[in-house]
Amino acid sequence: MYSKTLLSDIAREQLEEVRRREDFVVREKLAQTKSYSGMAALVIKGVRRCGKSTLLKQVMRSLFPDGFYYFNFDDDRILDFETRDFQTLMEAFVGTFGEKRVVFFDEIQNVRGWELFVNRLLREGYRVFLTGSNADLLSQELGTHMTGRHVDVELYPFSFREFLHAKKLAFEVKGFSTKEKAVLSKSFAEYMERGGMPEAIVFSNDAMLSQVVNDIIQKDILRRYRVGKPNEFRSILRFLLNNVGNKLSFRSVSSSFGVSSPNTVQKYIEYAEETYLVFTVNRFDMKIKRFEKNAKKIYCVDNGIVAKNSLTAIQNRGALLENLVAVEFKRRGRQFYYYVNKNGSETDFITVQNNAFHAVQVCVDPINPVTMEREQNALVSTMKELKLKKGTFITMDYEEIKILKGMTIEFIPAWKWLLEN
Repeated sequence: MYSKTLLSDIAREQLEEVRRREDFVVREKLAQTKSYSGMAALVIKGVRRCGKSTLLKQVMRSLFPDGFYYFNFDDDRILDFETRDFQTLMEAFVGTFGEKRVVFFDEIQNVRGWELFVNRLLREGYRVFLTGSNADLLSQELGTHMTGRHVDVELYPFSFREFLHAKKLAFEVKGFSTKEKAVLSKSFAEYMERGGMPEAIVFSNDAMLSQVVNDIIQKDILRRYRVGKPNEFRSILRFLLNNVGNKLSFRSVSSSFGVSSPNTVQKYIEYAEETYLVFTVNRFDMKIKRFEKNAKKIYCVDNGIVAKNSLTAIQNRGALLENLVAVEFKRRGRQFYYYVNKNGSETDFITVQNNAFHAVQVCVDPINPVTMEREQNALVSTMKELKLKKGTFITMDYEEIKILKGMTIEFIPAWKWLLEN
């Protein structure tokens, strides 16, 4: 058990640290969190160091400038914090800060049984805000003990719009001058390579892009899941980061790395997904039985992480652009897949919204005649098979609208697509 004095000291220090922390960019998710009614716990989920604590601070400042408690459980001084320590923590809060009715808890999933304590706070009328960086633990505990008593907000690294704000670049979405287009195109090229992890962008701390992967491996995966062969897991994770946008099968990866079973590879990938570091995309298939058996595509939550932890990605602009588009679909809450035509050609993404399909092809340089023919034919084939009238090419800079066989294909620069949608 931890003493009330120690917990009080930690809470005071943590609150001072949060208040000192500068938040240069107002997160786009702030509006969503501010609209929270308070009848359930609001849970902000996302990869480590994507800005969850900063978003909490923005909520604190905008809604509760003085009246709240704050505690971060990702602290080496409380590694053995247990359920019984929660009551001592609440007593420390009251003794240090007086009576408050709002609580903010960072990385609370580190404590076994936390959901029972949060349930009690909700019953007692507290407003509760939580963050977490492990999807599996959060979903298990929320689903078991807090069904209907939580609202989830998924936070990602900076969007392109937030990236521009961090760079103090102003822009108008309605029409772009030639100069603005040049600035936005250049800024997007930087965003595509450096990603949107707040610390890397605001403080130019690219070293954290390697450190966050190491922390995820050590703290969120090896320690939590007690992986028997840590070096084997590290090799698989590095492989994933070197192959964003590529299809993979558990069996082929198992064979390539000498892993005992494809099931082990599947578990490794699931562990990485649960930390929000990577995610997989399924092949579009109307037949449910084939849906899960098809090879999946792998993507990473941030291009900067890919570039910093991959030997080849920085030289593969096509993979980086495709990864960025996939992350944007996730950020927007889209349901999406990749598509394989009957002739074997592929379209990068099929999105589904309101029971309507939309085909999206990602191509850095469609001006190249060979590239244009290949990618365009694949998209047209997909549109024919799905009976679609409109399709989209997301490019680096190329912009045009084509009418082909009665179908409309829009070529749009990625920076413009990101800002207009």
